[in-house]
Order: sequence, then structure tokens, then C-alpha cells
Amino acid sequence: MKKIVVLAAVLALVSGVAYANFCARDYVPAATLLVPYAVVTMAGNVPDPAGYTTLLAVTNVSSAKQIIHIVVWDAMSNHIVDFDEVLSGYDVWTINFRDLLTGSFNLFDTGDSEKPFKDNGSGTKPLAVPPWPQIGDFWNGTLGTAAVPYGPTSNSYTTALPQPQDIDYPTPANTSCFFPYGSLPGVGAAVVAALQAAIEPLGQDLTTDGCKSGTVASPPYLSNLTANPLFFYATVDVVTACNQNFPDDPAYWTPVLFPTANNVIIGDIIYLDAAHTFSESVPAVSIEADFDWASATHHGFYSRYSSLDPPLVNDFHEPLATAFGFRYYNSGGVSSNVMVWKNQLDIVTVGGVDYANACLPYVYYAFDENENSKARGGGGPSGFNTAEPNILPYETQKVPLDVTTWNALMANNGWMMLVFDPSIPFHGPFTPDTGVQAWVGVQYYFAGYSTALEAATLGNVWCFTADVLPNLNSYVGIANGILNAAPTAP
Repeated sequence: MKKIVVLAAVLALVSGVAYANFCARDYVPAATLLVPYAVVTMAGNVPDPAGYTTLLAVTNVSSAKQIIHIVVWDAMSNHIVDFDEVLSGYDVWTINFRDLLTGSFNLFDTGDSEKPFKDNGSGTKPLAVPPWPQIGDFWNGTLGTAAVPYGPTSNSYTTALPQPQDIDYPTPANTSCFFPYGSLPGVGAAVVAALQAAIEPLGQDLTTDGCKSGTVASPPYLSNLTANPLFFYATVDVVTACNQNFPDDPAYWTPVLFPTANNVIIGDIIYLDAAHTFSESVPAVSIEADFDWASATHHGFYSRYSSLDPPLVNDFHEPLATAFGFRYYNSGGVSSNVMVWKNQLDIVTVGGVDYANACLPYVYYAFDENENSKARGGGGPSGFNTAEPNILPYETQKVPLDVTTWNALMANNGWMMLVFDPSIPFHGPFTPDTGVQAWVGVQYYFAGYSTALEAATLGNVWCFTADVLPNLNSYVGIANGILNAAPTAP
């Protein structure tokens, strides 16, 4: 991929060492994972045990122990709950988010069966007590190797992996880790209430940013939206020490708690729906970290918190993309949904009522299988000066990918290009805390079957300033014979 090579060359001039795949969307060990869309079917205010749910598996691919800090965010990007877990070397941790919503921390606590715990008197936070038992003692080589022949190497490779660190090897640097948490149903109920409060049916408002005045009708998806199923998102950071802080808290970025640049975790997201007998899965979004990236002119995944005091202007996390391409199917019994996470909330309040901001969020183009195309145009800077419903108001959502919801979508089957500011020529500059970073995935359903895919990245303006319409992914350059022209790095 030509962009990887260009960026590596740019960073070599800036700082020296950089990952060759930094700024590329790839499934690699990372320092932060994003669960861009999590969903749980509800039965009133409690999860439906037979309904839709989301699983996350986090794997530590290194031999060193790691502390991970999990934050669950509502659809409007308010942080709701955070907690820590510790992974020993080569460890894997799995959570069913349905269990989180019932407060069943005991079902995904690390070390729950190995560590005794006691109530700290508040009734909410059990405390681990010494001694710290061994977790990784199974790694003693007693199982040996498989009998010959067991594979292409014919048992000829004998070099052992490094010994995995236990979570207590050496004694944890921060002994204020409060896990295992045990069963906390009160916490689960509070999390449910907070997540539900963020989801509401919305109308469309066009009064901001010089668009048309007034409102437009919402598609059924948005006007009938409820908190069932309940949807939200989560982040997982490898951190220096246990803490009870959120990423928008200045204390989270102090040297004591600082998220690390240890690119050592991978993640998998599995969606299960027992009631409809289908499932699908996508990789968790790997967000690499590299201290060489940190500068006031580079934008990172957490640069939205540049308004912190002191400001976070040197974020070293990989930025997400700004333009995407994906297939859709709406014929022969197949239907499609698009899942979109973005770090910008497109909701405005007019007269005390919340509306989706249908003015400047994005543009899209649709292409069918017969060489026909449509563009979502109009007179506004982002094509929203006409009555097109904004159907992506939340920071995370799943939206039907059909002509009822997207009025410029081509019928039957085709593909779609979805472009966010700042990959759209705009009337003003973007700052790290206002420019969009996004992730897009698509789901396909047929009878009792389903599957999910991550959309292709067509542009990331935070890494390559040339990734702006009409030059996304240098397709204009290809036509002009300048495919190998180096883009300008931000």
C-alpha cells in the first residue's frame, strides 16, 4: 500500500523509528482498542438473556503482564463506567456486555477464582487482599511438545517463548487495583439507566452553519428510535497503573496513570442473536501508539481532548480515517445495515428540543452494478443545503442501508462512498477536537444468516492532507498518471 511507505518516510524525517503500518487500517497489536458498536437487547430495564448481545475478547500477545483500562461510553459519548483488568503474559480476557449491564463483574473479573476479596465497607467496591497468588504457573513446560509428526516443521523448532509474567510478577506497581469486583447489580442498573438516557427519537434541524432554516422529516429509523436494543461503544487502553479516571480527565494523562505505547493487545468483537439464530463478528479497531507521532501538528485518536487543562496536544495514538467504501445488497432477500462510529455528535438543541444536525455532517455517493451513480449533492459545503435527513447523529449507531433511509442510494445492489469532513472541502479550518475521525462497518442479512465486514478506508486526512475530495486515495492522480506522487503529511 503506497501510503504506508510514504508515511514511514515522512516520520523518518521527523523522529526516527515508526511502525510501517502506522496510519493504515489493519488488524495488528495495538495500545488501544475501540469497540465501535456494542448492542444488547433489553427486556424493559434488564438485558434479555435470549436476545442480541456483544462479546469482546482482548488478547495480550506479549509475555509481559499488562493493565487494561476499559471505558464504556453512551451513544452521545458520555463516559458511563470504567474499570481495570490485568492480563498476565499471553493472557486473554473476554466480556459479554450483557453481563456488564447486570453488574455481573464476577463473570469477567480477572483472577476472581484465584484471589479472595472482601467488602470495603461501602458495599460497592470489593478489595483484593494479599497474598497475590500465582496465575501463570501452568507455564512450566510439563506438557512438552506434540508427537512427531505434528506439522510441517517436523518438531524441529525447539526455541521456547519467553516466560509469561504473572499479574503478581513482580508485585503490582499499583496495589489500588480494586478487582475482582464480584457481583454488583446496583452498578449494572445504573449503567443501564445512563445508557438508555442517551438514546431518543430525533427530528432534523437545518438552522446551523448557514443551511436552510427549519426542520425536515426523519427516516423511520430515527423518528422511531428507542433504547431497545441498547447500543453504546467502549474503549480499551493499555495503561501504566490502575485508575478510576476517564480519558477526558487531565489526571488520566499524568505520568503515573499515563496510557502506554505498548502495542500488545488484539481484540475480537462477536455479535450473537439467539432469538434470530444468527451471529457476526468483526475485529476490534486496533489503534496503535507511537511516541514519535506526538506533536502539536499531528492529530491522534484522543486529540479531541485537546481542550483539557493542560491541553492534550501531543497525543501519540493513531488517528482514524475520514472516508470509506463498502458494498450494499438489497435484492434477492438480502438486506444491509451500516454501523458508523465517529468522534463527533451531530445533535443540536433548539427551544429545549434535541434535533439531529442535518447541515454539515457528510456526503455520500452511490454506485449500482449497471454503471449508474448518484451523489448526495445540494448547495451546502457538505451537500446538506437540501432536505436530506441526517441519519448518523450519534457517535455510534447502526442504520438500515436502503433507499428508505438514504434517498440517494441506488436500488438493489451496489457500493457506497461515505466521506466525512474534513475530507470535504470546507469553509473553515478544523482543529483536533472538532474534526471527524470515524470507523464504518456493514452487516448483511439473509434468512437466518448474517455476516459483517469492516468498510475499506478511502482516505485519512489526519495522516495525508491530500485525502480530500475529489482526490480521495489519489484516484484523480491515477487518472492523471501521478499515482506515486507523495501526499503532504499534516
